[in-house]
Amino acid sequence: MNRLKGLNVPYAIFFLWNVLMIFAVHGLTFQHEAGRGVSGNGNPGILILFPSLLTFLILCIWTVSLSKWWLYDQRQRWGVKVHVMVPLAAVLLCVLSVFLELQMIENLRTQLGGFTNDPNSAVYRFGWLNQYTNTLYYNVPILLFGLSLSILIGWLMERSVRKSSS
Repeated sequence: MNRLKGLNVPYAIFFLWNVLMIFAVHGLTFQHEAGRGVSGNGNPGILILFPSLLTFLILCIWTVSLSKWWLYDQRQRWGVKVHVMVPLAAVLLCVLSVFLELQMIENLRTQLGGFTNDPNSAVYRFGWLNQYTNTLYYNVPILLFGLSLSILIGWLMERSVRKSSS
């Protein structure tokens, strides 16, 4: 039970909820199969996509707040050298998540035979938000980017709080 003392259980539950929302968006997004398609008359993934993005935004704001105060408390324990590793790791994770997102976009473009302006594409004239592309708007790389950026913002806010109190 002592291990759970430092864990913010509501935050962990909300984080897991966001991960489940990623799976829900993915599950309700159609996978294109060559020679087969859907009529384009429905997009069940959009029912989950917008609430997912709202909970993602709340999670990012909560992460900024938690990281700011947690880093403020930990600075004395860690020292300056370890404290500088936090923004470096956050920036590296942001770069990694952008790379992963670009890979997802390219893989989907290949799978669909192009995007909405390509006449040979499965989504020609569908619009960018359609039953095949929901996963581009909420996925693991986006969650990773949002949380990493939130930690970086929390670190910057912690520095400003530290400077103003000195």
